[in-house]
Amino acid sequence: MEVVIGPITQILKFIRQLLWRYVQYYRQLNENMEILKRRLADLNCQKEDVEIRLRRECHVGKFPRAEVNNWLQNTQRINNEAENIERQVKKRKCLSRVCFGMVVAKKIEIVKEHYWNGAFESFVIDAPLAVGEVLPTTTLVSEATAKKTMNEVWEFLIGYEVMKIGVCGMGGVGKTTIITHINHKLLKETVKFENVIWVTVSQPLDLMKLQDQIAGALKEHLPKNEDKRTRAGNLLKILEGRKIVLILDDMWEAFQLEEVGIPEPTKDNGCKIVITTRSQDVCHSMGCKIVQVRTLSEDEALRLFIDKVGFNILGVPTLKGFVKPVVEQCAGLPLAIVAVAGCMRGEYDVCEWRNAFEKLSKSILSVKGMETNVPRQLQFSYDHLKSKKLQHCFLYCALYPEDYHIQKEELIVYWIAEGLIDERGSLQATNDKGYSILNRLINSCLLETADHGMCVKMHDLVRDMALQITSNNPLFMIKPEEGLSELPGEQEWKENLEKVSLMGNYISKIPSNLSPNCRALSTLLLQRNPLEGIPELFFVNMLSLKILDLSYTQIANLPNSISNLKNLTALLLNHCEQLSEVPSLKKLSALENLDLGFTYIIEMPKGIGSLTKLRSLDLYLPAPVVLPTAMLHTHKHLQKLRIYYGSIFSEPVLTSEEAIRFSQLDTFEAHFVNFYDFNMYVKSIGDQAPKRYRLLVASCSEEVPVSEFFSLPTYDAYFPNVEGVNKFVTLYTAGEGEDLVVLPTDVQCLMVRVCPEISDIKDLMLGNYLDLKFLYLMDCWNLKKLVSPKLLPNLQNLEVIEVQGCDKMEEIIAFNDEKEEGSSGSTICALPKLREMRLKSLGKLKRICSGNGVMVCESLQQIHISRCGELKRFPVSFPLPAIKEIKVNKNWWESLEWDDPNAKASLELFCKFTNWLYD
Repeated sequence: MEVVIGPITQILKFIRQLLWRYVQYYRQLNENMEILKRRLADLNCQKEDVEIRLRRECHVGKFPRAEVNNWLQNTQRINNEAENIERQVKKRKCLSRVCFGMVVAKKIEIVKEHYWNGAFESFVIDAPLAVGEVLPTTTLVSEATAKKTMNEVWEFLIGYEVMKIGVCGMGGVGKTTIITHINHKLLKETVKFENVIWVTVSQPLDLMKLQDQIAGALKEHLPKNEDKRTRAGNLLKILEGRKIVLILDDMWEAFQLEEVGIPEPTKDNGCKIVITTRSQDVCHSMGCKIVQVRTLSEDEALRLFIDKVGFNILGVPTLKGFVKPVVEQCAGLPLAIVAVAGCMRGEYDVCEWRNAFEKLSKSILSVKGMETNVPRQLQFSYDHLKSKKLQHCFLYCALYPEDYHIQKEELIVYWIAEGLIDERGSLQATNDKGYSILNRLINSCLLETADHGMCVKMHDLVRDMALQITSNNPLFMIKPEEGLSELPGEQEWKENLEKVSLMGNYISKIPSNLSPNCRALSTLLLQRNPLEGIPELFFVNMLSLKILDLSYTQIANLPNSISNLKNLTALLLNHCEQLSEVPSLKKLSALENLDLGFTYIIEMPKGIGSLTKLRSLDLYLPAPVVLPTAMLHTHKHLQKLRIYYGSIFSEPVLTSEEAIRFSQLDTFEAHFVNFYDFNMYVKSIGDQAPKRYRLLVASCSEEVPVSEFFSLPTYDAYFPNVEGVNKFVTLYTAGEGEDLVVLPTDVQCLMVRVCPEISDIKDLMLGNYLDLKFLYLMDCWNLKKLVSPKLLPNLQNLEVIEVQGCDKMEEIIAFNDEKEEGSSGSTICALPKLREMRLKSLGKLKRICSGNGVMVCESLQQIHISRCGELKRFPVSFPLPAIKEIKVNKNWWESLEWDDPNAKASLELFCKFTNWLYD
C-alpha cells in the first residue's frame, strides 16, 4: 500500500505547486508587466549609453566590436517582443491570463540577463583599412565651401541611394583637392569598402590605358596582346565580388562601363564610382548624381589670399586699398588666388601692387570669372618670374604629358644641357641651382610636388597656360603620349620651332625624305617610342640642336649626320638595346652629357677622347669597360661617371692612378665586377672620396650575356631611395678570408644582399663609420649576429636598421663573451638616432640583445617585426618618446615577455596589428 501511496503523494504535491504557480501568474500579471517595463527602461538607458560611447570612440581607424553590435541588435529585438506582449495583454486575445503571466515572467529574466551582458570592457577595435593609394593632401582652402562639398560627397558614398557621384566644377576650383581628402578618409575611416582605386583619366581618353591603371591598382595584370573586349572581360572577373570605390579624376568625356570591364555599381554589389570633371554633360552621360563645387565667396577668397600672402597686409596703409580689388580679379578660384598671393608675398612696393591690379584687370575684361580666362590669370605668376631663364625652365615642364610626374633630376639635366643653369662650379653646385629654381617655381604655385618630393607636376590649368604661351613665342611642338603612330607632317615643323616633345608615342619610322628646316630647334625628345631608325637627312637642318633624347627606343644605328651637330650638349641613348655603335663623336665639341647606359655598344665610341667639355658620362655597358688612361687626364671637366668596370678574371685591372682620378670626380657610380678592383679603389683614395658615390660590388664568374644584361635591373634599382644621402655601397659579394671587401669609412648607406661569405659583420666594418645612417642586410644566410656592443660607438648616427631573410640570425646585438656582457645588471646598448627598425623573416632570431641587454633608442619612431616566431623578448628601453607606429602580428605581440609591466599597455596604443599567418 505504501508503495502506491508514496508516488501518488508526490504527484499531488507537484500538481499543487503547479496550480499555485499558475495562480501567481494570474494574480501578478499586472505587477510583472510593471516590473518588465522598469527592466526595459533600465535596458534602454544602458543602450543609449552604449550608443553614445560608440559615437565618441568610433573615430578614425576604429569601429564597433562585433559583440557590441550583436548586443545592440538583440536589445532592439527584445524591445520589439516586449511591445508585442503588451499589445496582446491589452487585447486579452489568443492566450489566457495564466499563459501571459508565464511569458512576462520569463521575459523579465531574459531582460535582466541581457542587461548584465551589456557591461563591456571595450567597445571598439581597430578597423581593417581599405586597400588603396595614399595620396598627398593639401589643406582645404575653405571651411564653408570646400568642407560642405566634401561632406555632401561623403554622405552619398556612405549612403545606399546614390551609386555614382559626379564632382563637377570649373578648373582650379579645387575638385581634385576635395576628392583627395575623400580618398584619404576612405582609407582611414570606413569598413564599407575593400578597395579604393584612384585613376587620373585626363585626355585624350584611352580605354586600354584605363584598364591597365585599374588592374594595376589591384596589383593585377592584363595581357597587352588581347583586344579591348577580351581585356574588359578579364577586368570584370578581377573586380567582381569586390566592394570598391573607383575614383576617376579629371574626366573629359564619358564612356560605357562595360567597354572597360567596370561592373555597374548597385546596392547589391556595394560598389561606388566617383568622377571629377569640368563638364556636367559628362556627369549626365555617366549617370552620376552631380555635386557642384562652387567658387569661393568674397570673404573666403579674401581670407585665403591674406593667409597665403604671408604678412599682415591689411596693416600696411598704402597697400590695404589694393588687396580686395586684386582678390576680386581671381574670380573666387583657389588656384588663381594662391598663385597671385605667392607672387605678391613679401612685396611692399605700392607700384608693384598697382601694376599687379592693372595686369589682372586687363586679362579678364571680356568675360569676368569665366574658366577660359583662368590661364591668363595664372600668367600673372609666369610674368612675375621676371627672369627669362626662369620662365624657360617653367615652360620646359610643359614638354611632358598631362598629369605626368616629372623627376626633378631629369628636369635639371635638361635645364643644364639647354644652358638655363650656370655651370660654373662643381656638379653639386650646379644641381643645387637647379633645385633652387624648382623651389622658386613651386613657391610661385606654378609646379606642385609629387612622389614624396622626388618629382614635380603641373596642374592642368597651369599646363594649359604654358601651352598657350608656347603656341606662339616661343614656339614648341608638344605631343607627348598622344597615341601617334607617325611623325607629324613636314608642315608642322616650323622654322622658328624651338622645342619638340613626341615622347611616349608609337612612332616606329621617320620618312626617309623628311628633313625639317628647324634651324632654331634646341630640344628634340623622342624617348619611349618604338623607333627603329633615323634617316640621314633628318638632322641636316637642325644645327642648333642641344638636346637629343632617344632613350628607350629600338634604333639599331644613328645617321652620320649626327656627327655635325656641333652645338649638341646632351646625347641621351639610355636603354637603346639594339644600338651597337655610334658615329664618330669627334666633332661634337660642345657635348657635355653622353648617356650610353644599357646600349649594345661593346667598345669605347670613336672620338670620345676629343670631348674635352664632357661633364657626365654613362658607360654602363654589357661588357666591363676599361677607360683609356689618356682620357682620365684630358677630360678635366668630367665630374660624373657611371661605369661597369673590372675584369671577370682574377687579375685586377684598376691602377692606383685610375683610382685616384676617379676620386676627384664629383659623382662616381660604379658596378665593380670583382672585389679586388673595389678594394684597390677604396684603399687608393683613402680620405679623398668623391662628394657623391654609389658603388656596387657584384662578382661574375663569367661575362654576363647581353640578353641577360638587359634583363638586369637598372643601375638605380640596386640602391635604396634615401633622401639626403649621397654615399652608398651595395654588396652582392664580399670575398672570403683575408680578401673581404674594404668599405669607405664615410659610407652613409650600406646594403648587403646575398652574401653567404659573411659570418660576422665585424669582418666588414673594421673602422669607424660615424657617417653611416642606413644599414640593410638581406639574405645573408650565414650571418648569426648583427653587431656587438663594441661596434656600437662607431654607429652612433645610425637611423635605420633592416635585417631580412638571414636564416641563421640569432641576435641583433650580441655579446662576444661574459666580460663584455657584464656580471650583473642590464647592459645599455645606445643608438641615439635610430628612427626605424625592421626585422623580417628571421626564423631563428631569439634575441634583440644578449642576456639582460637593453636598447636605448630615444629617437625610435617605427618598429616592424614580422615572421620572427622565436623572438620572445622586446628589450627596448621604456618610454619611447618618439614612437609613432609598431607593426607586428597580434598573436606574437600577446606572447611577448616584458621587463617593464607597464610597457605593453603604453606601446599597444601605437600598434598596427596584422593577423595574417606569416606576418
